Formats: sequence, structure tokens, C-alpha cells
Amino acid sequence: MAKNQPEVTTMKTIITRRDFLRIGAAATVGGLLGLPRTTPAEAIARSRVILIRNKDVIGASGSIRAEVLEQMMDQAMTTLIGTPDPVSAWEQLVKAEDVVGIKSNAWYQLPTPRSLEAAIHGRLLQVGVKKENMAADDRGVLSNPVFQRATALINTRPMRTHYWSGLGTLLKNYIMFTPRPSDYHDNACENLGALWHFPQVKGKTRLN
Repeated sequence: MAKNQPEVTTMKTIITRRDFLRIGAAATVGGLLGLPRTTPAEAIARSRVILIRNKDVIGASGSIRAEVLEQMMDQAMTTLIGTPDPVSAWEQLVKAEDVVGIKSNAWYQLPTPRSLEAAIHGRLLQVGVKKENMAADDRGVLSNPVFQRATALINTRPMRTHYWSGLGTLLKNYIMFTPRPSDYHDNACENLGALWHFPQVKGKTRLN
């Protein structure tokens, strides 16, 4: 079976949708005037986005093939971190003494695959993280003992359309860290970035 080659791309980080629209409008006007197309976003460090595709991840019955999904995750990790094997890649992100919360998503129509959660669990165990120091959760993160003392977070969910925000993304996945998610639904969920400054979250995300 031939392996699909990963596609690696980079993207600039922009904090809010409002900033994106403002900068985009400025770039358009500047282009019409013949001005140099530079923005404050160019000063921000770039993030790597790894895209792995494998047509065999969905079996004939329509179910996810766990072994293929794990291979895809491993390929993504070694490509992202630049290590020869997946365990050493995870060791660059998580230490054995960490308490790790895997922030998944439980929306019934397109949840985080259980097989992906299991694959992450397996690699964390190989790094040396104790079983009692890791948990995957979504709507129960505020009451989950592991998340309450977490030192590291792995943020994982499928991307999908969303009625209020337009897209359900990893940025929005932390909305369950507030007891009042509806407070962040106004104006197309423009304040979602504030969630990342909560004490339970700030500075803890090791992987999106």
C-alpha cells in the first residue's frame, strides 16, 4: 500500500476575525494605491500546518480504521516535529511528569474519533505519562479532576460548519472551559480568543 505524502504549508496567525477583516481591507486599498503589501501580522511567528490524507482511513462499511488513523497521526507528528519516530516527537511536547487533558469534541454528528483519542493515549503512555494523569473530555472539563490539575492540553476536534461562528474550529473547542458558553456566541463568536486566557487554559496547549 503506497503511503500518501504529507502536504506541509504555513499560515500567518491573526488574533481575531475583526483584525482579519481590517487588515484584509487595508491590504486591498493599499494594493489599489500601489503601496507595499505589509501588515503587522507579518511580524508574528508563522505556524506550521500539517495535512495528511489517506483514502484508506475509512473502511468499506464507512467506519474509521483505527490502525490507519494512528499511522496518519504518527506521520503528522514526525513531519511537524522533524523526528525519526512518533514517540520522540511526543517527547518534544509532553514530559512524563505532565498531567495531560485531551480536549476532544462530543458533538454527536461529527465527534472527535474515539480511535484518535486512544491513539493519543497510547503515545502519551509511551512517553511515560501515568494513566491516571491523562483524560479525554469535552463537556465535563470543568469538573474533570485531570483537567482541573492539567499542566498540558492536547486540543483535538474535527473542523465543521457552525451556526453561530461560521466554522467550528480548535479556537472554539475551548468554549467548554466556561460555565456559560452562550456568553461567547454574540457577534459570530468574536470573543472566542478570550477563552485562551482562562487560567485552566493559558499557556498549557501543546498541540492543536
